[in-house]
Amino acid sequence: MLITVKDVLELDGFKHARIVAGKKGLSNIVNNATLMEVPDIFPYVDTHSLLITTLYPIYNNETATNELIPKSVELNLAGICIKPIRYIKEIPPTMIKQADDLDFPIIELPQDANLSKLVTEILELSLNKHINILNFRNHVHESLMKLFLKGEDIDSLVNNLSEIVKFPVLLLDNDLNITHMSKDLEEQEVSIISFSNNHGNNRFKVKVKDIEYEEEYYIKHYINAGKTRFGYIVLLKGEVNNQSLIVAVEQASLLIASVFYKNYAVLEKEKSFQDAFIRDILQGKIDSPIDTINKAKTFGWNMEFPEVIMIAKLLMEDDKKKKLLYEYILDSKYIEKILEEKLLINSNKIKTVYIDDSIVIFINVIFMNNIKENCIEVGKLIVERLRDKVKIGIGISNTAKDMDSFSLAYKEAQSSVITGSILNQNSFVSHYSDYEMFNIIKEVKDIEILNRYVNNKLGKIIEYDKVNDMRLMETLKVLIEENFNVKKSAESLFIHYNTLRYRIDRIKELGIKIDNGFEVGELVLAYNIYLWLASNQR
Repeated sequence: MLITVKDVLELDGFKHARIVAGKKGLSNIVNNATLMEVPDIFPYVDTHSLLITTLYPIYNNETATNELIPKSVELNLAGICIKPIRYIKEIPPTMIKQADDLDFPIIELPQDANLSKLVTEILELSLNKHINILNFRNHVHESLMKLFLKGEDIDSLVNNLSEIVKFPVLLLDNDLNITHMSKDLEEQEVSIISFSNNHGNNRFKVKVKDIEYEEEYYIKHYINAGKTRFGYIVLLKGEVNNQSLIVAVEQASLLIASVFYKNYAVLEKEKSFQDAFIRDILQGKIDSPIDTINKAKTFGWNMEFPEVIMIAKLLMEDDKKKKLLYEYILDSKYIEKILEEKLLINSNKIKTVYIDDSIVIFINVIFMNNIKENCIEVGKLIVERLRDKVKIGIGISNTAKDMDSFSLAYKEAQSSVITGSILNQNSFVSHYSDYEMFNIIKEVKDIEILNRYVNNKLGKIIEYDKVNDMRLMETLKVLIEENFNVKKSAESLFIHYNTLRYRIDRIKELGIKIDNGFEVGELVLAYNIYLWLASNQR
């Protein structure tokens, strides 16, 4: 418990002392006491110190006397005890007015007060309270450590802490979601009301039924293990101010962090096994479908068919930030929460895993109508939610009807991401069936034949774009998508109609015929071969 000026006045040595000014400062914290034996006392005094003096060092210095109270307040001292009569007849009225104005306590000591003994008494009080805090800390540590060594879970630690401190306790993750709470809160409606500040720190209020706990009515402490932050421990103390509660929360956070880290290490190991297992599936390394389905269940994956594979790839250069964002999306189950929130897919129908710099999402579509349209809607929702954070590409496969189809579906989703990244400068959703011509193109075994065809039909445009900033390949792409409707193509490109006419003239000058139907057909085929080659080279 913190010692205040009010507590000091209850000591035996202060029985006949009286507060003569600054009564509103009686709640000021007192950490120690200092005898004022020299005029320039301030370099030697600590914050929250209670100054004790006869004013002898400055009694004949009017300037120093007038500056004593303001400087004491500036240094955040607790107050001042003055013994008058011997060197000063009374406490100067100027000091009393200053103290009242600044809510700085002035305590008048009786004539027989022994200043040294008063200092000793205050220090003993401080020491005893400090010892009590240490004893309480040890009690909390020992109680929680016993549970920890028994292998008890986090709920047990939270409930034990709540019982010791006699206040409700809850744990939050880094997104301020409630993950655990003490039993006294389980039957109540508890919510977190978050609000950001200019420094980007997480600030919040805790609402329990109709009661809102502002920041000053709860104790918050980070749950850290090394460089990993798991969230916060929050103790709802109300109006009680007790140093022991802070110490208890600090001790609890250390042991809870240890449990989190142990669980985290186990999950990381499991994740490693899971990733290897799923990688084998995607590579077609399956010995027994039944064994594979059963093994999938151990990783929380209810593998049923048909399934669709969706790949979410963050398109950013900063590898460090990208890794952190991938971890955030996976650890917080960000994608699962989005889909459940919109009632599109239950989380038990989804499996997400990080593979090869992307998140692979397996979606059970057994009861889904309009599979392609709904999967595209899912992809667009993910893109929309992450739009402010990062540029993202979503690739969607055709339906995998059985386990042997997973490998092909994975390649389709990969190809869709690569093709989408070629065609789009911003975030996108790309479905493999939109490029069905790829199924025909991939049957051509001699890649050189495809390269020659593309070079023959589009080579001049490709080379022209390398040295000129006219973006003719992009122009050709939009013309194809808009069935060579010049007006619609100009609108899609966000350029003036005449600018597009000029680009079309340049395309024609390069020997590309877009007025002949047969030539246009070959042009569309060449363009799709170009995309397929680019996606496979990636």
